[in-house]
Amino acid sequence: MAGGDRRRSRGMSAPRNPWKNPRYHDLPDTLSWVDADGVTQQPVFDPAMKHRTDAYRASEPRFEHARQGVRWRAARRRALDLVLEAVAGSAWSEALVLRGSALMALRFGEEAREPGDLDFVVAPHTRRMEDPGTPRMLEEIARAAQSLSGWEAACPEIHADGAVTEDIWTYERVPGRRMVLPWSAPEASGLPGGTVQLDFVFNEELLQEPEAVALPGGTTVRAATLELSLAWKVLWLLSDRYPQGKDLYDAVLLAERVPLSRELLRPVLERCEDWPYLRSLGRLTRAHLAAQLADVQWAEFVVDHPPFEGRRQEYTDRLLDALEPTLGLELT
Repeated sequence: MAGGDRRRSRGMSAPRNPWKNPRYHDLPDTLSWVDADGVTQQPVFDPAMKHRTDAYRASEPRFEHARQGVRWRAARRRALDLVLEAVAGSAWSEALVLRGSALMALRFGEEAREPGDLDFVVAPHTRRMEDPGTPRMLEEIARAAQSLSGWEAACPEIHADGAVTEDIWTYERVPGRRMVLPWSAPEASGLPGGTVQLDFVFNEELLQEPEAVALPGGTTVRAATLELSLAWKVLWLLSDRYPQGKDLYDAVLLAERVPLSRELLRPVLERCEDWPYLRSLGRLTRAHLAAQLADVQWAEFVVDHPPFEGRRQEYTDRLLDALEPTLGLELT
């Protein structure tokens, strides 16, 4: 498995490769894109990479031929499912708790945004990223995914030897490690390959016990509860320097399905580095949350999800309405 000093250097011509530009000199090692004619992607700011000068990720690919895009996304989803099944069947399954877009897709189906990566919290929260077992965990997951992908001829093939890893800072507060695993589509499909991105976050305390969630293949994975997922979303929207549109969208889906207790939200907020500021507010009011939501980076979300252009206020209002029973939380 390659380390963080590995770069992709495949030649690509504009407009397919917008990063082939002399202005970029410190791009993430794990940056990847779809290498194919008729496919375009844009650079989008990635807060988890803000320690890099050029903190970008690739936007969702747009295909000149819509049908090819549909088929490619189905292949990517299958590759993602294979990697998730490999994690669930590995020796590390008890130490990894799923959250993020893949979990939202499992719970909300077509209402959720299309998952493009896998996000895990490493348990227990006292385990350090520098633990000698961390590289072995990533290596074994990559090998397990490759092995699992070889069982069906029609499945995408995962390539463990092409894995690239580097450090991340998830939502500016907890350290993590990112791994991207390349996959190739069956030759007969005529589809370009892609990557599955896995983010592993350390030192994130789980204030509710994980629950088992069924995967398409019939196995189960440990996952964050709906309520804890919502509490994290509210935390990130309240305190991140660059609050994300995807978190506002996800928070609305969660808040309209499950109530968020003050008894959970307060300790989640207490564990963030901005707690002294939040505490100084005295009480979490609708007006304060609305002011924070005005800074949400909705334009970046729209790059990947064009149908939501111009709908930030709609989702802001929906979240504020759904969280009405939680607002008024005493912070002193």
